[in-house]
Amino acid sequence: MIAAILCGCTGIAGGMVLGPLFLTYNMVPKVMSGTNQYITMIAALAVTFQLIFLGELHYGYAVVFGITTVLAAMTGIKAINVYTARSGKASIILIILALCLISALLMLPLKFLM
Repeated sequence: MIAAILCGCTGIAGGMVLGPLFLTYNMVPKVMSGTNQYITMIAALAVTFQLIFLGELHYGYAVVFGITTVLAAMTGIKAINVYTARSGKASIILIILALCLISALLMLPLKFLM
């Protein structure tokens, strides 16, 4: 519940908080990543449907952003799979997650100042 409140207040996805939590429960990093992606997909779909019902969705931007997101996700997943296959280390997922958390933490005060 605390994680959900913090995510709602800061505007970051719940997976950013649940990822480290899952890892503390010794969840396999690939399973944790898939679970976070699923949770994020459900949240994104809920927001998209809400915007459609309110008539506030800009379809042109949505298409461009959707295509960009799919291409970036496919590229990232392929790169992670190649890296983990070559090195045998799944810790890169944890490192990337930590970098995302740190950058989100740093962006909040910068956004406030702008």
